[in-house]
Amino acid sequence: MKALFEKVMINEQSSALVRRFQLPYFDAPWHYHPEYELTYIISSYGRRFVGDHVEPFQAGDLVLLGPDLPHFWRNDEEFYQAKPGVQAESVVVQFPASFDEQVLAAMPEAGAVRQLLHRGRFGLRFSQAISESVALLMVQLTEQTGLGQVVSLLTILNQLETDKEAQLLASDSYQLAPGAAETERMKRVLEFMLLNFRDEIRIEQIASVAGMAPAAFCRYFKNRTRKTFVEYLNELRIGHARKLLVNADISVGQIGLECGYNNSSHFHRQFRLSTGMTPFQYQTMAKGKG
Repeated sequence: MKALFEKVMINEQSSALVRRFQLPYFDAPWHYHPEYELTYIISSYGRRFVGDHVEPFQAGDLVLLGPDLPHFWRNDEEFYQAKPGVQAESVVVQFPASFDEQVLAAMPEAGAVRQLLHRGRFGLRFSQAISESVALLMVQLTEQTGLGQVVSLLTILNQLETDKEAQLLASDSYQLAPGAAETERMKRVLEFMLLNFRDEIRIEQIASVAGMAPAAFCRYFKNRTRKTFVEYLNELRIGHARKLLVNADISVGQIGLECGYNNSSHFHRQFRLSTGMTPFQYQTMAKGKG
């Protein structure tokens, strides 16, 4: 089974993406991304797939995954039967390799943490004792922002590196997917989209960035993202529009233009399809909560 590429959208003003998931069951597919990932399971159980390694997981499970390491968590069957009170909950922290290569590399005191990250290239499952010792810190990460959140993440990593009982998951001979060349191709495509989504992007244009024919590119992109190129582009544009509606002091019409929609009706239609409300309704609701 081919792993899907996941684009992790880390805010330009942040060093990490921290999320708390509360779901009927974990629904992420077999996937990979260029970022490190630290996942703590608050509740639920099932089987964890990391590279060529498979084993049961349960509440309290804490795992560090390296860049480009395919993985997914599958809950046991009862979680798919909509039983009341049955829920899968986790805290997921993702941060780029540059956090190690640029930030930690400049700190002599971070040598042990850097070694931990290197060991985590093929996945590490931490002992129950260490997992329990950082459980509260992991949950608190979701409530923090700014430098305080980064300091807390460093505190967690510093504690994890002392775990002498951490277990390697994927075998060290496992072929990390999809390989540097494949990751670089998708990176070029997504970076081009991020730089140019405000303008019209023709399929021939984006296909040439990937070095592929248009038809082959469409299949390639859909296989790796589970979305068509147009669907992904619209998600990118609407995501930017949502930020502008909350933070920018410009008209809704101007926001549509800023996000690549030259037709106001098309912008409103795409926004409603994505959010279930009009841009004005979204703006009113978001600012009302502020």
